[in-house]
Amino acid sequence: MASASALLPTLTSYDEVPYESHPYPQTHPGRLSAVATLFGLAPPAVESVRVLELGCASGGNLIPMAASFPQASFVGIDLSSRQVADGQEQVEKLGLSNIELRHASILDVDDSFGSFDYILCHGVFSWVPTPVQEKIFAICAKHLTPNGIAYISYNTYPGWHMRGMIRDMMRFHAMKFVSPADRTRQARALLDFLADSARPDNGLFPAMLKSELEAIRPQADHYLFHDHLEEVNDPLYFHQFIERAGKHALRYLGEARVNTMLASSFGPDVEKALKLLATDQIQTEQYLDFLRNRTFRETLLVHGRNTPSWQIRPERVSRLFVASGAVPAEGGTVEARSETAVKYRSPSGVTLSTTRPLLKAAMQVLSEAWPATVPFNELLGRSRELCGSTEPIEIDARGLSGGLVDSYLGSDLVELHGAPISACRTPSEKPVAFGPARVRAELGRPISTRRHELARLSDLERHLLPLLDGTRDRAALTEVLTGEVTAGRLRLDRDGKPVTDPTDVKATLAAILDQALANIAKQALLVG
Repeated sequence: MASASALLPTLTSYDEVPYESHPYPQTHPGRLSAVATLFGLAPPAVESVRVLELGCASGGNLIPMAASFPQASFVGIDLSSRQVADGQEQVEKLGLSNIELRHASILDVDDSFGSFDYILCHGVFSWVPTPVQEKIFAICAKHLTPNGIAYISYNTYPGWHMRGMIRDMMRFHAMKFVSPADRTRQARALLDFLADSARPDNGLFPAMLKSELEAIRPQADHYLFHDHLEEVNDPLYFHQFIERAGKHALRYLGEARVNTMLASSFGPDVEKALKLLATDQIQTEQYLDFLRNRTFRETLLVHGRNTPSWQIRPERVSRLFVASGAVPAEGGTVEARSETAVKYRSPSGVTLSTTRPLLKAAMQVLSEAWPATVPFNELLGRSRELCGSTEPIEIDARGLSGGLVDSYLGSDLVELHGAPISACRTPSEKPVAFGPARVRAELGRPISTRRHELARLSDLERHLLPLLDGTRDRAALTEVLTGEVTAGRLRLDRDGKPVTDPTDVKATLAAILDQALANIAKQALLVG
C-alpha cells in the first residue's frame, strides 16, 4: 500500500514559493518549559530532549536548537522536498549529527518515529484539511512523552472573520492568474484598490477594512501567498480547538505568550465581569478573544492526566533562568541600596518603576549578564549582596520571585526560561560566531541568535559574521573586508559619502570593527 505522502502532489506550493524559514522564539523548548513550570508541571529537561517539528520548512527554527543543545535530538518533517533539501544542506555544513530533516507528510508519522518531549507545529494547522488537523492532534496524543508539551499555532475567530473576507476578495481576483508571482502581484493590486477606494465617511466597515489592510499590505510576498491565497485556510474559535483536542485526551496547558491569558490589561471592571460570565479558564480566554478580536493563537497542550495550576506560585521561579534587556530609562548609575524610584525601559519600550532595592539590584545583575540568562538562585544571592539585604533569604526569595513573575506576565521587561542561554559578551582575539548564524549569513538568509531570535545587523555586520570562525584576528578581518569593499560587494560610507580608496577603506574599517563586533556580541551571536 502506498504511503500517505505518495498520494499527495509531488510538487507543492511551498516548492514553488518557499516560505521564509527562521527561528520562532515562542516555540523554543526553553520558553515552553518555563510556562509549564510556572503552571505547576514538571516538564522534561530541555538539554536532553527529543523534539519533533511538523512542517519544518528548511529548518530555520529547528537547526539553531540542535546547534545549541548537542545532547538533545531533533526531527523535522515537511512536504516540500525543495525546502527539506535546503535544510539538509545547512545541517551538513554545520556537521550536526543530532538533527534529521525528512521529506514526509504529517500523515506519514507512525510508530517508527518514537516519542518526543516537545512537538512543534507552527503555521500549519489552519492551512491543512480536517483529516490532517486530526492527525496533528493524534500525533500529539500518541507520541508525546508523559510530561511532554505540544505547541500548535492556528488562526482564530472572531478576528479572522474580517480577515477572511479580505482573503476571499484577494482569491476571487488573484486566482484568475496562473503563476504564484502573478497571483501575489494581483492580490497586492487589489489591496491597493480597496485601500484607495475605502471612504472613511461610509461608517464602521471602511475603518475596519483599512485596519486589516494596513496589517496585511507590509507582509512579504511568501507570507501573502501562503497565508492568504492558499486553497485551505480554516480558522476556528478557541473553545472549538480545545474541544477537538480534548477528544484526543489532550488538555490545555496555556499559551506560549502567557500574558495573553490575562484579563488584567482590560482593567478591574472587565475582570469582575469575566468572573461572572466565565466558569473556567477556557471560557475566560474565549471572552478575551471576543474583546481583543483575536486572529491568532499559539496554544500549548499536554496529556489529559496532567493538570496545570493557573494560579502561579512565585516559588516556582526558583527552578528557572532569568534574563532582562531592560535598562534605566534615564541612564546613569543606579544606587541599588537606596529606595529612590528608578524607571526601567524594556527593548520594546515598556517601562517599570520600582523603589525596591532588591529588585533594582536584580535588574543590575541581569543587565550585566545580558544577553545571557542567570539562574534564579544565583540571581537571588548576587542581588542580596549588591543591595546589602539583611532580610531572611526566604523573604527575599518570595519578594524577588513575585516581582519577576509580575514583570514577566505584564511586559517584556523580564524573561523566564527553562534552560540556560549562554553568550560571549566580549569578542576574543579571534572571534567565533554561532555556527547557524555564520551559515545563514553566508547564504543571505534570516539569522538566528543564541537567544533563538532574529538578528538585526548592518550590511557590514552581515559581511563580517561568516568570517568569524576563530581563524582570523582583527587585522585579518580588516583585510578581508577591505577586499569586499574594493570589489564592490560591500559599501562603506563615511560622513554620508562612499569610501573607495583602499588605504582609506582599511583605516575606516579598523576604526569601526570593534563596534561592529560589539553589536554582534550584544545580539548573542558570539560563542568565543
